[in-house]
Amino acid sequence: MKKIVLLLICVAVTVGASAQVKSKGNAYRPMDKVQSSTKVQTPSRVDIITEQPEGTLVNYLRGGEYLLSSFYGYDTDYQTGRVRVVYADDGHTVYIQDIMCYGEGSGVWVEGELNDDGSTISVPLGQYIAYNEEFGYGVVLSWGTTDVIDLGDDFYWLDFIADERATEVTYAIDPETGVITMLGSDGSVDNPYPYNCVATGLAGLWSDDGSVATIEWNSVWTPMGETVAAVPANPDVLEFYDCGDESGYTRFDFNINLVDVDGNPLNSDYLTYSVFTDEDQLFMFDVETYGAQNGFDTDMTEIPYGYSGEDFYLRRVYFYRTNEGDNPMFNWRIGIQLNYTVDGVTNKSDIVYLEVYPKPSAVNELADGKTVAGVRYFNMAGQEMAQPEGMTIQVTTYSDGTTSAVKVMK
Repeated sequence: MKKIVLLLICVAVTVGASAQVKSKGNAYRPMDKVQSSTKVQTPSRVDIITEQPEGTLVNYLRGGEYLLSSFYGYDTDYQTGRVRVVYADDGHTVYIQDIMCYGEGSGVWVEGELNDDGSTISVPLGQYIAYNEEFGYGVVLSWGTTDVIDLGDDFYWLDFIADERATEVTYAIDPETGVITMLGSDGSVDNPYPYNCVATGLAGLWSDDGSVATIEWNSVWTPMGETVAAVPANPDVLEFYDCGDESGYTRFDFNINLVDVDGNPLNSDYLTYSVFTDEDQLFMFDVETYGAQNGFDTDMTEIPYGYSGEDFYLRRVYFYRTNEGDNPMFNWRIGIQLNYTVDGVTNKSDIVYLEVYPKPSAVNELADGKTVAGVRYFNMAGQEMAQPEGMTIQVTTYSDGTTSAVKVMK
């Protein structure tokens, strides 16, 4: 069975109760990288669908809004990515892969029913959209309302109340365009200060304690149509975190927009991405380091969209590397480029970089021939930091063992 991964982490909010959730942020992490997770007893194995069912497959471009909650805070934004729907030959059964945007990449299918005239799809709640057998819990579909209020001092009050009357979520199908729209949801990610996000929609709840992982509303799925050659729109770079060792928790976060430069949908089956550093140096994920735990047997420089593994997720990549020490991954920036290949022709986006550190002068080449071996950062109290923030002391170590220190403002 295909390994199931999840782009979410345990949450701090219980259904029907309130909690202080600190700060907004890009908070998702895979379930199997939560070292402090507590295993729970479950009566039996949960059966989920991970293989594509028989029938006619239609690809859709995802739209709408979402809220993601975790111990690290919460995040609201617009949905992106793809949805796959298989219409079974019986004319009634429908299977939907990755029905929620932050379950995308887990590859799990849920089952629904097409009504007699083909105008609606009904999906029973309670189905799993992800499950981790090692920890014995996952995320199940629910329906309810969430409310987030700014309390000041970077704290927020988040309520989620499940609608116990709801048994299914219903989608309407436009007979002319084929566009699928979620019914009964409401909300907005754009709210005036103080921040107050009120939304009703399809939620994903953790099965072990009923807390809310994510909620989506105003969902619209647009058919992708015929696949033609196109130039992919640029991705978004979000965050780089250096764990400082070789544990595998150094990460790079990004968003892939499934549209071309003219705003037309892309078929993600033809899309890959590549990671670059510094002076457009292509990063290689070698078999020795990444192969066994991620299921590939050749070195990879192009990662298929939605590829899942222990270190690859829809919007995140983990590295068994650090920028600290004598062999850094890069000196000042890391980036991502999209590759869209149709009928043997590949079009590429720009390489979009995230500048993590100040660019070294002369691109690490000094007049006397020595090179920069590493850069470390300290605050004004002498405490080392992963990256510069505010007034920072930047300590550069050179290949001959000498060092220099300068103050920088970030």
